[in-house]
Amino acid sequence: MEQQTTTEKKKRKWYWIALRIFLWMLGSVVFLILLAWLLVFVFQNRIEQKVIGQINAELNSEIKVKDVDVTLFHHFPMVSVVFNDVSASDATPQKTGNLFAARWVSLEFNLMDVITGDYTIRQIGMDRGTVWLRVFEDGTDNYHILKPTTDTTASSESTAFHLERIYLSDVSGGYFDERYDQQYSFFFHQAKASGSFYEDDFNVKLSAALRVDTIHVSGMDFIPGMDALLNGVIDVNTSTENVSFSSVEIQVADVVLLAAGKVNYDKAHETVDITVNSDNTDLIEFMSLMPQEVQKFSDGLEHRGTISIESHIKGKYSDGKMPAVDVSLQMEDGYIERAENDIALSNIRFNGKFSTPDFAVQEKYFISLKNFSATLDGKTISGSVQIKNLKEPQIKLLVKGDMSLEKIQKWGQFESVKECAGNIQFDVQYEGIISDFSNLEAKDFIDSKSQGTLLIEDAKLQTEGMSKVASVKKLDAIFSNRDLEIVEMNVAYGTSDFTGNAILKDILPFLFIADNELKLSADLHSKNIDITELFPEEENTQKTEETEITFVLPKNVRAVVDYSAERLSYNKFGASNVKARVHVGENKVLAEDVSLNTLGGSIRGNGSCEMKNKDVKVSLDAELKNLDVREAFIVFNNFGQKDLTYDNLRGRADVSLQMKASFSETLEVDPASIVAGADIEIKDGQLVGYAPINDLEKIIKGRDFSDIQFEKMTSTISISDKTIRIPKTEIRSNVMNLKVTGSHTFDNNIDYHLEVKFSDVKKKGANGRPEDEYGYVVDDGVGDPTIFILITGTVENPQYKQLDKKAMQEKVKQDLKTEKQNLKKILNEEFGLFKKDTTLKKVEPEPKENTKFQIEWEE
Repeated sequence: MEQQTTTEKKKRKWYWIALRIFLWMLGSVVFLILLAWLLVFVFQNRIEQKVIGQINAELNSEIKVKDVDVTLFHHFPMVSVVFNDVSASDATPQKTGNLFAARWVSLEFNLMDVITGDYTIRQIGMDRGTVWLRVFEDGTDNYHILKPTTDTTASSESTAFHLERIYLSDVSGGYFDERYDQQYSFFFHQAKASGSFYEDDFNVKLSAALRVDTIHVSGMDFIPGMDALLNGVIDVNTSTENVSFSSVEIQVADVVLLAAGKVNYDKAHETVDITVNSDNTDLIEFMSLMPQEVQKFSDGLEHRGTISIESHIKGKYSDGKMPAVDVSLQMEDGYIERAENDIALSNIRFNGKFSTPDFAVQEKYFISLKNFSATLDGKTISGSVQIKNLKEPQIKLLVKGDMSLEKIQKWGQFESVKECAGNIQFDVQYEGIISDFSNLEAKDFIDSKSQGTLLIEDAKLQTEGMSKVASVKKLDAIFSNRDLEIVEMNVAYGTSDFTGNAILKDILPFLFIADNELKLSADLHSKNIDITELFPEEENTQKTEETEITFVLPKNVRAVVDYSAERLSYNKFGASNVKARVHVGENKVLAEDVSLNTLGGSIRGNGSCEMKNKDVKVSLDAELKNLDVREAFIVFNNFGQKDLTYDNLRGRADVSLQMKASFSETLEVDPASIVAGADIEIKDGQLVGYAPINDLEKIIKGRDFSDIQFEKMTSTISISDKTIRIPKTEIRSNVMNLKVTGSHTFDNNIDYHLEVKFSDVKKKGANGRPEDEYGYVVDDGVGDPTIFILITGTVENPQYKQLDKKAMQEKVKQDLKTEKQNLKKILNEEFGLFKKDTTLKKVEPEPKENTKFQIEWEE
């Protein structure tokens, strides 16, 4: 018990000893602090005068201060001279601008300096300030604020700057060089720099948390509004005026950059030699550091991946020049998606490079992507690209791949395309200038050099101007510069199909530039072609079963096409084994060596058409063999008239036809324009129920004219002035034999002259004279006189007359002679026939264009 009491007394003794020591130490500290404060308070006027005096003596700038505090507690244990609401003018003769301004600037030194009277500034701090360093257009600047030193002696009490630490809080600052359009501005949340700044050669330890507001170089802005962290050590040599560093870490957003190199700031040798590297950087973060001119390439795209960068900056940065820049990068596992149309490139890999001998000159920029590969819908795309001169980019592109046409349509967002599907394989080389990637123009492709191959398979396409869907089973093409060669094609449009090959010269200028001409050479074949599907449809106002088309010729196209079709149709018309060589020129088409089987027979010949305003001028020279006459009237809708129809006609015809006519753009004929001559031979003919002939029984009794059949009829008819003219034609029929001549207008006015032998109309057992029964007759010398009958009026109301005057016979002869001569003249003028006929008046024709077209191909 006694021992325990002794132990407790010893403990209490030690407690009191410790407490007294602590209180003594605390008192000493308080005493020292109070003593220090007292010293500062006592000498604050002298400190203030010395520091301000030294500043005024050394600075070439006007300082404005609201008030000055000398305090021990601003940055204890350092003594601080705090300038509140301070600003400094530019170090220029005018002193018009501000070099810096701050809520406060603190100059700090050791407490012992108060006792010795030698004030050595070791730290400088700034809060809520701005510092703007400028180089003006004449090369002067605003930041050389220290006056030249002229006094080599120092007083026993002086102020000196031996900086060891600089710290900033919420300070914005920047560097502007008006000569070279360079701007660098930052906002420092916190920044510290420590080192022996007063020595000629010293190390500086840097750390900063900042925001990059502007890095503007050569018209481009880098890293706008990005937060950054800076840590590292730099070596400064003021005697040689250079800064070097081996490992400075810069983190911008989530991009970590490691920098090393050397900067020489001697005005005679302003050079830089720096490397900046980054490994496995996120692509999104990396793209955010790029200038807007680069970022616009990815507008509307979502992208991700990793990228590694190695860069080297070397050269002069004065006298209007910027250093050379070389950047190499690698991308792995890249992904780019346009979300609005669900298109994505995945597994993107490439090696990239950017280089320029002078970063200030965008015309010298060089960008390349090599060993590029990516996957789109499981299909691979590969290639490379080079871009020179960012002001007016010169592109060299090599790309090879396999893509879906549907994806291309979605990517391009072509509004006029209603349906697009299929697959395209391509191997393309392109070299040219593209002024604006966001606004591609025709000249970007026309003035370029390009070549490659395209293979489209199992494709479909329909645009707003197409009434049917075009399907492409196969299209194998080669292109070179402006030209396109279709090696093999198998396409269909509606029920029409085309196979073959073609060469299209100057297709790019034709597609993109007005009034440029396309030269086409093709060899095409169709199993089936429906003409009505290939031309724009007109509204069918009459509700007929036929489709009315608008005939158009392609503008600025010269073509030679060898064409064949197993079957061709146009409304009711159908043909087989069609062959032709077609020449297309300026609003003209010439068809040569045309042959086709139709209407139970065949047609051979040549033809041409020419567009003038909205009229289609057509000329034909054709041989028609063994055509079914009734079928022809059915197919061609009775040739636009209602009096003589397919119900009235039978037989097969051979026709040698020359014709010219004008049609409207909807292929409606102008009757007044028709000029034609035709040698016609009809076999096994039959005329059934034709009203103007039926009523002959009023004159020639006892004969039935409702069904006239004949084995053969031959004639040469002409058409002009809306009138069909028939020379004297003999018809030997089952009813009677007769000769007919006359005319039939398109208004159905008729003027027929019939000659009938009396023996053909004489009734059996009749002994009367023909004059008594038929009027005027002409005796042929063998006792079988000829009876003349005139049919006039209209088809609906024919008038029959018996001729009884001999003068009429002479008139008819003369009319026939005149008509024959007129027909010869028309055929001579229109088709060049009867050239050896001396009875035709020789008139020098006006020079006519050769209807054939000669295609001149550029080498």
